[in-house]
Amino acid sequence: MNWISSSRWLWRGLRGQSVTFAALFALGILGFSVLRMLRHLLHAMHAPWYLWLILPFVIVSAAARWETTLFPDERQRRLWSRGLVLGSLVLALAIAELTPKAPEDTRGESRHSASR
Repeated sequence: MNWISSSRWLWRGLRGQSVTFAALFALGILGFSVLRMLRHLLHAMHAPWYLWLILPFVIVSAAARWETTLFPDERQRRLWSRGLVLGSLVLALAIAELTPKAPEDTRGESRHSASR
């Protein structure tokens, strides 16, 4: 995930400005790149290269415009966007904490120096 895009999506999500960008940030933090999946789908359909660049932008822009019809209440939009951002950060930290750590080398040597 590009850090410039993710910081922009984070800022828009924390301000409660956009549920769409908060969802993009949440999925990106959790390892699911919606834009990459869309580009992969376009590649599998043998779409021309310029559609790989234009179509994700058009779809995200359209989704951002449609969210006012899905969530007409501004308070509800802010609640959803902040909940998505903060929930994904908490979940990512919990996953990182609960993931088993690699076993430490008990012989005192690194693996790379032992193979020489």
